[in-house]
Amino acid sequence: MEKKVDELLRKTFIKLRSDYGFKRVFGSPEHADILKNFLNALFEGKMVVTDVTFQDKEVLPPDKDGKRIVYDAYCTTSTNYHFVVEMQQEPSDLFGKRMVFYISSCIFRQGEIGGSYKFNPVYLIVITDFNMRPFEHRLVNEVVLMERNTHIPFTEDFKIFFLSLNQVSDKWNECDTELKRQLFLIKNMENLNKESAPYLEGGYTEMFRASEIASMNEEDIVAYRNSIMMEMERQSALAFAKEEGWEEGLQNGMKEGMKQGMEKGMKQGMEKGMEKGMEKGMEKGKEEVARAMKRNGISLGDIMLYTGLSEEQISTL
Repeated sequence: MEKKVDELLRKTFIKLRSDYGFKRVFGSPEHADILKNFLNALFEGKMVVTDVTFQDKEVLPPDKDGKRIVYDAYCTTSTNYHFVVEMQQEPSDLFGKRMVFYISSCIFRQGEIGGSYKFNPVYLIVITDFNMRPFEHRLVNEVVLMERNTHIPFTEDFKIFFLSLNQVSDKWNECDTELKRQLFLIKNMENLNKESAPYLEGGYTEMFRASEIASMNEEDIVAYRNSIMMEMERQSALAFAKEEGWEEGLQNGMKEGMKQGMEKGMKQGMEKGMEKGMEKGMEKGKEEVARAMKRNGISLGDIMLYTGLSEEQISTL
């Protein structure tokens, strides 16, 4: 793990898909033009963003037991639009619900006690390192609230855009739109250098400058290194927990299913026993995953996120 981190630090540019890298380049007021250009690339002239003002990225809950949110980037414009931009590297069962929670919180924070229900438009832009289920595999999936049968939008005041890096070509010369080119840079920045075609062609000077490791001070380097280490440790712990938990759970479930099937006898008993055993095995697998994650120091929120178990269920394990 240390070796992989050191290899990344020897690169010319940082990994923009990392938590630190994305927030440094897209969530920093000193690089406001980078975010503005990205938004304009997404909207392709349907909306023109001329300015962005960064807002507090932390949303505190209304009570002490509520959920705290920290956006990757949150800004407003002079036309009173609110934009939240997120980078997500890993899928999860509750990911879609979390994004709904994010955009709802952004709407809620605009409210005033005793005020009206009026709020300014909120757009959540989510860049994913995977194909977003259950949508078709396309570069951009735009989610709005609409009437199911007529497909007529109920409101245009809040939308969620899912942008999949998996749908971006690995070849620069095949990226034929501004959005594809910017997503290519996000996807591949750590593998580029000053001899790469995107750098030599120009047009993205500020993004490359903000991403250059040589321009980072010691504090920035430490923060970047810690971000990469945490990312790798988290991925390793999750992979281990899933493998350990699912394997044990499925094995126990299969044994239980076989036993029940044999007891009930012949074909019908076997079928019902296997079905019930697999069902129990899947549930037990989730519990084993949660136990393994707890042993590896994974936070309660992440355990709930990746297993789908409730806080009460996890607390009993």
